[in-house]
Amino acid sequence: MKHIQEALGHRSMQIPSDVYSHVSKNIESDSIVKFENHTKKIILGAEKGHKTN
Repeated sequence: MKHIQEALGHRSMQIPSDVYSHVSKNIESDSIVKFENHTKKIILGAEKGHKTN
């Protein structure tokens, strides 16, 4: 968030925090879903006797 504040020239952290915090939450949520999907593939592969690399 600090990087956004500096890059856009905001004096206060409040503006970028209010405006851009939802973006961080979406990225985090997407990352969690990708991790879960990857983990499921590994577990299912192991259960079927496939190599998991």
